[in-house]
Amino acid sequence: MDATDLDYQARTQPGCIPPDLVSRLLERGHAEVVEFWAGLGEWFCARQWARLLGEQGRQTEALEVLDPYLATGWWTAVATTAELLEEWGRVEEAIEITRARMAIGHPMAL
Repeated sequence: MDATDLDYQARTQPGCIPPDLVSRLLERGHAEVVEFWAGLGEWFCARQWARLLGEQGRQTEALEVLDPYLATGWWTAVATTAELLEEWGRVEEAIEITRARMAIGHPMAL
């Protein structure tokens, strides 16, 4: 997984499962498909799967889904994770992961 590739994929959506399809899969009860593809590196699946896990009170698992993306330093993953943490009332953790990127000079965090 590479931050540049992830950014390109998220912006242009070539060869990936687009967010509207992920939403439709979940709406129609195909969470197992979203989970499967999330595990294979599909960002939009991973993002929605993490949200769903969080809604079910499975926050630790949700964060584990996002960990590989965070490890790349990709800002979209950082922002998504911080947003989820904030929604779960874990504001200090959300601030910390953002500050950590600021400390290393991440351009989007400044």
